[in-house]
Amino acid sequence: MSNSEQPASKSRKIVVASILFVILIAFPAASYLYMRDGLNWRKQAVSELGQYGKIRPAFLILPGGERQNRLESSVAVIHIFGKNPDLTPANKKIMDDGERLFGQFGRVGEQIRPDFRLGMIAEGGTAEFVSYKQTLPSADFATWVWTGALDDWRAIVEYGYGQYCKKEGIQPATEYYALTDTSGQIRRFYDAMDEKQVGRMVEHIAMLLPVVK
Repeated sequence: MSNSEQPASKSRKIVVASILFVILIAFPAASYLYMRDGLNWRKQAVSELGQYGKIRPAFLILPGGERQNRLESSVAVIHIFGKNPDLTPANKKIMDDGERLFGQFGRVGEQIRPDFRLGMIAEGGTAEFVSYKQTLPSADFATWVWTGALDDWRAIVEYGYGQYCKKEGIQPATEYYALTDTSGQIRRFYDAMDEKQVGRMVEHIAMLLPVVK
């Protein structure tokens, strides 16, 4: 064998050894770290969810008199606007955020997703408020559930929020969301004006929604 063939043979061995190292050690190690980080993230996210009471139904009365609960079996983002709300910057932001949530979670292909809803609680509203909500691109879709019974909703949601704030040791926010799972159980609350908390809510929604087959 000539001297010129020996360096070539060593080079091939180095290349083969490098490939085997990547396949047998580097890839499995990277996969393990990725899975471990994903598992830790999920554990942390799950630990942030609690149980703060079940929401009431939001009935739609059908022509035959049958009542349909529009929030049943749905992951729902709940917000209480209150009585006769005006189009304040906060209320506008909440409706705009609802539009973005619809864009992210409201559809499966061309179909409206049946297990994600925006529960908007209000009685009345100024002309500006009503006009703005009607001009939202997704306003006529079933994802938006506008309902009243303000006193009943407040009794449930505000009590749960008080328990949540006490548990977390935080001051109540003026505007907040409640997030429910498909059983109607409130799992967590979020400051509606805090983009970081709204972002965390998006992650929790994705985790709570059933997997689409």
